[in-house]
Amino acid sequence: MSHFGRSGPPDIKDTYSLLVLNITFRTTADDLFPLFHKYGKVVDIFIPRDRRTGESRGFAFVRYKYAEEAQKAVEKLDGRNVDGREIMVQFAKYGPNAERISKGRIVEILPKTKGRSRSRSPRPR
Repeated sequence: MSHFGRSGPPDIKDTYSLLVLNITFRTTADDLFPLFHKYGKVVDIFIPRDRRTGESRGFAFVRYKYAEEAQKAVEKLDGRNVDGREIMVQFAKYGPNAERISKGRIVEILPKTKGRSRSRSPRPR
């Protein structure tokens, strides 16, 4: 959900998104807003939730209007302690070559193999 309570997804065109990793499952957009607002105009804060449980997935996206402000937030907040955890703040990466996010950690996307069997059984000869 957005910090600003929009009903639909925000217009993120022309914004600079930061990925905030290692937040607690109880951290809210209202908790993050004062931290990030110090460094510039925050357009949106989004904390993804698990579809089944509704619980936070342990990471957030903070969007700024200006790149310089986003960069300043990365420099000042990366490694900072929030709710007893050291958060990691970096520019978000999008697209097919971006890294995947799994439960608040970055996991590399492995290249898909073509024509290989996923079976553990040895091939008959």
